Amino acid sequence: MRAPTLFIGCITFVALLLLALVFYLERIAHIDMAFQTFLILKSGSIEIQSGRFGAAATQVWPWLAQEMGLPLRGVLLAYSMGHVLCGAILFGWCCWLRQWQWATVLVLVVTGISTHTFYWLSEMPQGLVFLVAVFAWMSSQGSLAAIRWWQWPLWIAAVVTAFYFHPMVLYAAVFGCLFFLLGDHKDTAGASFWKHRSLFAAMLLIFALVAFVKYKLLKLDWYDAIALERADTFRQLWPHWLDLPSNRDFLHWCLTDYYFVPLALLLSAGFYGWKKKWLKLVLTVGYPIGYLLLVNVPFHESAQQFYMENLWLPLGLFAAIPLVFDVLPGLFSQKGAVVIISLVAATGLARILLAHQSWTARLEWEQDFLKKTAAWPARKLVLSEDQVPKDTLKMVWGAPYEFLLLSSLEAPDLVRCILVTNEPGRYDSTLLSQPRLFLGTFKNYPFEALPERYFQFRDTSHYVRL
Repeated sequence: MRAPTLFIGCITFVALLLLALVFYLERIAHIDMAFQTFLILKSGSIEIQSGRFGAAATQVWPWLAQEMGLPLRGVLLAYSMGHVLCGAILFGWCCWLRQWQWATVLVLVVTGISTHTFYWLSEMPQGLVFLVAVFAWMSSQGSLAAIRWWQWPLWIAAVVTAFYFHPMVLYAAVFGCLFFLLGDHKDTAGASFWKHRSLFAAMLLIFALVAFVKYKLLKLDWYDAIALERADTFRQLWPHWLDLPSNRDFLHWCLTDYYFVPLALLLSAGFYGWKKKWLKLVLTVGYPIGYLLLVNVPFHESAQQFYMENLWLPLGLFAAIPLVFDVLPGLFSQKGAVVIISLVAATGLARILLAHQSWTARLEWEQDFLKKTAAWPARKLVLSEDQVPKDTLKMVWGAPYEFLLLSSLEAPDLVRCILVTNEPGRYDSTLLSQPRLFLGTFKNYPFEALPERYFQFRDTSHYVRL
C-alpha cells in the first residue's frame, strides 16, 4: 500500500490545505480561534488554554507569523494553514517510518467523520492525529526491548502530550491498545505478537498513570472540573440512557454526515463474526457504543452539531483501526482497498466543502453588521444575545475578538469594540464610560496593552448599549 497510501494522503492534505486557505476567516476569525489569536498577538507568545499544551503545535504558526512581522491577514492564514500542516507532517512521519497502515488510519481520521470540526477547531482532532503518529512510532519499534535508553523519555513525553491535547483522547488510546492486545499482528520487522504486545501494554499503563496523576493528585482546571461534574447525569437519567435527544441527533447525523462510522463498524463486526474472533467483535461493537453513551448521556439535551461532533471524533478512529488492519486486508484486494480508502477521503473532502455554508453565513453576518454600523455616531457597542441571530452565530462569547479581528482586517486604524453578552448588567455606566478600554468576555484590556501593529485604536468615544 506504499504508493497508493502516499498518493491518497498527499492529495487529501493538499485539498485540506486549499480549503484552509479559502476559508481561513471561517476557521480562525471566530469563537475559540479568534480568542486564542487575540491572546497570542497581545502577549507575543503561545497561549495554552486549560493545560492542553499539545496545542502549541498549531499555535506556533501564528506566533511565528507575528514574530516575522507579517500583517494580521498573514497571521490568520498561518494559523489556518498550521492546523493542516501539522497533520500533513505527522502523515509524512508515518510514511517515513514505513507504517503505511497507520498512515492510512490518519487519512481516515481527518476525513471519515470530520465535517464542522474543520471550521470549529479544537484540540481533539489535533490530539487524535498525534496519537496515530505515536502508535506508528510504537509499531515501528516492534518491542519494548528495541527502544533505546534515550528514546524512553521521548516516548513517555509523547504519550503524555497525546493525553494533554484533550482528555477524551485517552479513550481513543485505550481502544487502540486493546485492539492490538487482542490481536495476532506482526509489525514490519517481524516481531512476534508477544513482543509487540508489550508496547501497547506499556502505553496503556502510562496513560493510566497520567490520568491518575491528573485527576487524583493535581488540581483540576476549572474546565475539566465542570466536565467531571456531568458524570452525575448517568445516575440521574438511569434507566433512560437510550431515549435521549443526543442519541437521536447522532443517528440523524449518521445518515447525513457520519455514515463512515456505522458502515465501517458494521463491516468490521461482520468480518469478526465470520472469522469467529469474538473478543474483537465485542471490542469493535461494544467499545464505540460505550463511548457514545459516555458522551451522549452527560450531553443528553444535545448541543449544536459542531460541538457534539468534536466529542464524537474518536469514533472515527474506532472505525478506522479495525478496517485498515483487519477487514480490508482480509476481504479485499489491494486495488479494492485503495478504492474504498479513496472513496472515504473524497466524500469527506466534499462534505467538508459543503459544510462551509453555515460558517460563511456567520462570517457574512458579522461583516455586514460592521458595514451597517460603520457610520454610526456610537461605534463602541454592547449588545445582548437577544439582539443577534443566535442560530447564525452559533456561540456569541467570542464576538469581541471576532469583531476586533474583522474590523482590523478592513481598516487597522478603525478597529471596532463590539461586545455581545447575556449579562449586560455586568457592564455598568462607569465601565462603559471609559474611552480607552477594550471590553472582553472574560477580561477587559486598556488599549495600551494591545499591540498597535495589529490594533490601532483611534476611537475614544464611550460604549453604548444598543
